[in-house]
Amino acid sequence: MPLSDRDAYSQIIRKKTIEYLDSISAKFIHCYIGFRSEVQTNGILQDILDRNIKIAVPIIQGDGSSQHMIQSSLENLDHLRVGKFGVPEPEDIKAISLEGLDAVIMPVVAFDGLGMRLGYGKGFYDKFLSSLTPYSKRIGLAFSLQELEEIPKFPHDELINIAITEQSKFFFE
Repeated sequence: MPLSDRDAYSQIIRKKTIEYLDSISAKFIHCYIGFRSEVQTNGILQDILDRNIKIAVPIIQGDGSSQHMIQSSLENLDHLRVGKFGVPEPEDIKAISLEGLDAVIMPVVAFDGLGMRLGYGKGFYDKFLSSLTPYSKRIGLAFSLQELEEIPKFPHDELINIAITEQSKFFFE
C-alpha cells in the first residue's frame, strides 16, 4: 500500500475509532503505538491524551522464550524510544494496573467476519486478552485489504469485538 494511502486511511480510521471510544465513554484505554505498515495510532493517542483518558501501551520485555508483554502508562508522545522489534515505547516505562480497562486497541495483520484476528505470531495479545474481563472492548485496527474470508481458529486464539477499517466498522459481539 502506498504511504500516502496508508496515511490517509489511518486518518479515517482515527476518526472512526475516536467516535467509537466517545460512544462508550471510555476512561481507560490500552493502545499500541503504530509503526511500519500498521494503521498509524499517533493521532488516536494524541486525541485520547487531549481527552484526559488514561492510556496503557504494550512493552515487550525479556529474551527468547521468556519474552512477555507488560503495560506502561503513556503520558505524552514526546519522549518515545525504539523498543523490541523496533516498536516505539515510552522512554520512562511506568507499569500500570489494568483495573477498569474499557478498551484494547490492537494491530491486525488480518481479520475475518467472525472476529478472528491474526497478529504477528508471538501470541502476546492472545495471552493479554485472555487475562482481561469481558467488559474490555477488543478493537482491531486494520485496512480493508486485510479482511480475509476465514482465518482458522485455535484453542488459544482470542477474538476481537470490533474491527475498524477505512471503509467500515465490523461488530462481532
